[in-house]
Amino acid sequence: MSTNDKDGCFNVIVVGGGPIGLTAAHALHLAGINFVILERRPAIVEDKGASLVVYPHTFRVMHQFGILEALLSVGSELHHHLSFTADGHAFKEGTRYERVRENHGYGPIAFHRSELVEVIYNGLPTIAKEKIFTNKKVVDIEINNTGVNVTCTDGSVYKGSIVIGADGVHSKTRHLMRDLALKDDPFRSWDPEEPFVATYKLLFGAFPTPSESNLGYDTQSWDKSIAYFSSLERSWFFLYKKLTKPTRERMDYTDQDIQAVAKEFAEYPLTQAVKVKDVWPHMLGAGMTNLEEGIVRHWSLGRIVLVGDACHKFTTHLGLGFNNGVQDVVMLCNSLREVIRAASNGNPDTSNLTQLFKNYEAVRKSPASSLMADFAHSGHETRMHTWANKLQYIISRYLIAPKFVENIVVDFVISPELQKGLVLDYVQKNEPMKGKLSWLHPMRA
Repeated sequence: MSTNDKDGCFNVIVVGGGPIGLTAAHALHLAGINFVILERRPAIVEDKGASLVVYPHTFRVMHQFGILEALLSVGSELHHHLSFTADGHAFKEGTRYERVRENHGYGPIAFHRSELVEVIYNGLPTIAKEKIFTNKKVVDIEINNTGVNVTCTDGSVYKGSIVIGADGVHSKTRHLMRDLALKDDPFRSWDPEEPFVATYKLLFGAFPTPSESNLGYDTQSWDKSIAYFSSLERSWFFLYKKLTKPTRERMDYTDQDIQAVAKEFAEYPLTQAVKVKDVWPHMLGAGMTNLEEGIVRHWSLGRIVLVGDACHKFTTHLGLGFNNGVQDVVMLCNSLREVIRAASNGNPDTSNLTQLFKNYEAVRKSPASSLMADFAHSGHETRMHTWANKLQYIISRYLIAPKFVENIVVDFVISPELQKGLVLDYVQKNEPMKGKLSWLHPMRA
């Protein structure tokens, strides 16, 4: 039996050692809150061929972690944007990246997912790394009046005060939380077993860069689209295809399935000179999944709370999923630190924690946070790029093509949401992201 029930102090069990779980490790360590990370995979850093896009409000948090410079050294800031039709016609040269940079100090930056994870992990001090355990597949969570017991397939049991489920779109924590809720009251209203719905499937992959770096291009057509990002050495594509009908079913696609979709996109352009067929023989990694969307109705139960893709899943067109997961962690840890410090023995009771979790969810779903707007904008972007109907086609192909229109969209739609970004209120740092617009939540200097 294992335990992290250290001297009766408040202990957090984080399920999931991906980017959001590691973000929680940093935030909890800086807050002085004891924790363990339980990751089901055999290694924290695994190269799956995917990319993540990070926005300037997230870099503010990474600066508080002390890893901003390390991240910037491995990322590729997006500078140039073109939109193509499937036959290669470039119909739009966008200004979104430079406009975000002007407003907030940096534009969006594309990362190879495994490199971002590696930097976040390596930025942890040794004492925090020692609390991260791999090959820990969670199978059961028990809640009692004073804490939680988390059991893994290897028989190990971890005792703690709360569980933070940072275990992604197919969250085991969320499933176990649902089981506990319905066991307590079989007739209560709760989210379905699979709460997210997919309308598109996504083929993603990485390959040696065939073009200039710092590009963020897209290709649009009826029911299909492409997003392409390039860095100096490695580039990535995301191939979107509409499903025959929306589904909640989890799909495990075969290599044959992946090859078939790649063939459908073979003649689609990535740049003016490069098509999908040109990079496909040189893939460094690829995968395919259904692209789930949704926001879970219940983010917590008792001493269990969800963050990141476990409770909200976006389409990937704007790259806002990871950024919103970071915001979850920041708000949750700010609140946790406060309620722990207010408790006479450093151990807030279940009622205080339940209220904290409910407030966390309510604020994240309110206009005070960017979550709901980011979710809507992401889904809208996907449907515009896949010309989901005639109106979406007209908007994407013509109405937002002029540069002055895109500037208006950035200034009045995208930037106001980025400005809402929270930072850790217990970490003092100088502001690293300085643009024309001020942040609604200043960094504590």
